[in-house]
Amino acid sequence: MNSSFPKWYYSTSLFLWLLSIILVDDFGIGFVGLCTVLTLWQASRLVTKPSVLSIRFINLVTLLGAIATASLIGIKNSVNVFVALMLVASLLKQVHATQARQFTQICILNFFTYPCLFLFTQSIFAAFLVLILLAVNLAIMLNLEQNLRFKPALKVSAKGLVLVLPVATLLVVFLPKLPAFWQLPAPQNQAKTGLSENVDPFNIANLSQSSDLVFRASFENTQQTGPFYWRAIIHDEFDGRQWKVSEYQGTNIRALPKEPIGVATIIAQPSQLPWLYGLSYSYSKNAKLNSNVFGTVYLKNLSAKPVEYQIDFTDFEPQDSLRPWYYRRNTALPDGINQQARQLARDWDSQSTTTSQFIELMKRYFLQNGFVYTLTPTTAQSSDRIDDFLFSSFNGFCGHYASAAAFLLRSAGIPARLVSGYLGGEKNDNQGYYSVYQYDAHAWVEYFTPGIGWQRLDPTAWIAPERMTGSLSQLEQLSSEFKSGLGYSLIGLSNWQSINWLRLQLEELDYQWTRVVINFDKEKQGALFKEWFGSNGQFWAGIFSLFMLLLLSIALFYLSKQLTRHKRPIELVYYNAIVSDFKEHLSGTTAKQHIVELCKLFPELDASLWQFYQLIEKSQYQQKPLNKLELGELKRLYKSIKRKAKK
Repeated sequence: MNSSFPKWYYSTSLFLWLLSIILVDDFGIGFVGLCTVLTLWQASRLVTKPSVLSIRFINLVTLLGAIATASLIGIKNSVNVFVALMLVASLLKQVHATQARQFTQICILNFFTYPCLFLFTQSIFAAFLVLILLAVNLAIMLNLEQNLRFKPALKVSAKGLVLVLPVATLLVVFLPKLPAFWQLPAPQNQAKTGLSENVDPFNIANLSQSSDLVFRASFENTQQTGPFYWRAIIHDEFDGRQWKVSEYQGTNIRALPKEPIGVATIIAQPSQLPWLYGLSYSYSKNAKLNSNVFGTVYLKNLSAKPVEYQIDFTDFEPQDSLRPWYYRRNTALPDGINQQARQLARDWDSQSTTTSQFIELMKRYFLQNGFVYTLTPTTAQSSDRIDDFLFSSFNGFCGHYASAAAFLLRSAGIPARLVSGYLGGEKNDNQGYYSVYQYDAHAWVEYFTPGIGWQRLDPTAWIAPERMTGSLSQLEQLSSEFKSGLGYSLIGLSNWQSINWLRLQLEELDYQWTRVVINFDKEKQGALFKEWFGSNGQFWAGIFSLFMLLLLSIALFYLSKQLTRHKRPIELVYYNAIVSDFKEHLSGTTAKQHIVELCKLFPELDASLWQFYQLIEKSQYQQKPLNKLELGELKRLYKSIKRKAKK
């Protein structure tokens, strides 16, 4: 390895390794291990004096790395594999880089690799990190091409990035929002969801807790109060183990209801499922969404970035009856299972004359038998899972209670279906929006009553009424159990007031970034132009943008000229300052000849001039950067020579 190159050239390996850790949920721990091995290999070569690696060996390692990457991530995840291969390629290129040309190639590759982080997250923190990485990458190139030392190079690169931010802002605001000419497929596993199209709570021993954000919601009427049941997926088929997503989940309504009782704006994070979130019976006029017959909304096409949409929501319309086939579908149960639960439902049915009375008997049973709400329920040991829950374990989370209630209702011939979505949300008092996280995932029941229609029933409310308000993270009853399942996160440390304050500030900052920057689309642009420039906003916005581009171009031209003057190494600045003072007395063409002639003009400065030249020669001709002591000595000699020569 060529030791003439500064060690900070190899910082790229550390940055790429950091990216692999950030993307561990998308690439897997195996790929992070591969990147760790390559990074440690690089580190070991920096502290030793290894032999130069042959091209044949590097090609073999590259081939093995590509095979390992594809095997660890999976060929089907095309975007993930593409980005992962770029990371591995940059790491391997670092290992055998021995020439300036190779480091330049690495820098060029990194200008494409670092921004790939935006394929997986568009948060403000990702943007800040990418800017830092690009600044360091540009500094390395300035050092390679302009022979600038690290600090001046980093300063110039940071200034350059800051200078282009106004231009970038201008382009984002005023550039026409044209549809993409092509689109990369959204990375699989890019986002996680607390929901599943098939619900089987009885096989879960520990409810997984995730503090990942799902969506944020704000209301047009800020006086809206909870509990907020965010409906997403309807499950109307039970096979004895799972409640399955309805085959009519993707059937659209023919006409939108006329009278909404409320309006909400939602910013949903990317997910591998198309189903979005609404309240009561929701529908949307957003062109990217469909509204279905259940009163939920879903994406026409999966999105790799947050989706902002508006929903109108209203109460369910009263219905006298269900069609026979639909009644059978919502009362169907497999034969031969959970006989105790069936008998219990028949007993309640014989004791009641209305659905309300039946539900009251169910509520009394849950309360009198000491049922407990827990995130670590007892797993079912037999095929009669609901019997085990109702007559043996007496503990579970929302999925257990909803599944058991829906089964009991169907056993009595009452149409019922399971609904999965989210409950509540953490309110931001400053901005008035609600943040809903993965751990807020919830399941409840909807049942049908003739003359009234579909109604919501949440048996969890009987066991843990505190869960109905706010977020699961705010439920004191489960505080220790909840936080122990979160792992390392700011929410897990929210009992510390200062950390919780910091978490809320960062969350609010990310909300504004997502709303203002990430989701700045054609509709928002048009509304902004109309607000600024009136009815002919598009035309005047174009004139304004051309004028601003002209001003920015002029400003950048003069600033670049000023920066160019400071790009020269300080050694050359000192040297040229001395030579220019006595130019008329110097006939030589090289630096050494100039020093010889200056020594003849000022014999008393002979020693100082030659010491000054030796430092210039080391820096400019031997390509060896001067250390702090040498730079200090160079500055002292320069001042001494200038002062004595003028006398």
